[in-house]
Amino acid sequence: MIEIGAVKIKDGAIIDRFDKFINPGCHIPDNITQLTEITDDMVKDADDEKTVTQEFLDWSGNCPMVAHNAKFDISFVQMAMNKYDMGPFTNTVIDTLELSRQLDQGFARHSLSALLKRYNVPFDEESHHRADYDAEGTALVFDKMLKQLIQQNIETISEIDTKLVPKEEIHEGSEENSENA
Repeated sequence: MIEIGAVKIKDGAIIDRFDKFINPGCHIPDNITQLTEITDDMVKDADDEKTVTQEFLDWSGNCPMVAHNAKFDISFVQMAMNKYDMGPFTNTVIDTLELSRQLDQGFARHSLSALLKRYNVPFDEESHHRADYDAEGTALVFDKMLKQLIQQNIETISEIDTKLVPKEEIHEGSEENSENA
């Protein structure tokens, strides 16, 4: 990891931010610098992975975490927690990628960029792939998704899995549509 970025949101407004670089102790690969625009010089004075991960965990507490393609993002936090014996990751995680696949079945694209456009969240393509910017965009998209969930009488996190169309049916429907095309 070279950066952790997150926001806390309440009633559609961002109320707190966490954004810290991590000094990986080695050269950042050129392809990562090209993608994120984070350079070795930017992280040279940053704290190490263990310190920043612990600060992030302290900041986030037991709050539910929302991420786009959560398996990818959360895996980095889990690996650091395992590496530094910080205990198990126990926060509830909501993935806006999976949620979009359930809520927005009529759309083919479910990337963060596509969701930002679909939900009319202001978006700067140049800032994309920076942790703090992606976290803010994901939070604002999730806030709009929450409004859709409430309209479907889904008001708790546990109801997301039990009341929405099961993922198996979504994939079956996709396969049937591709066979009939």
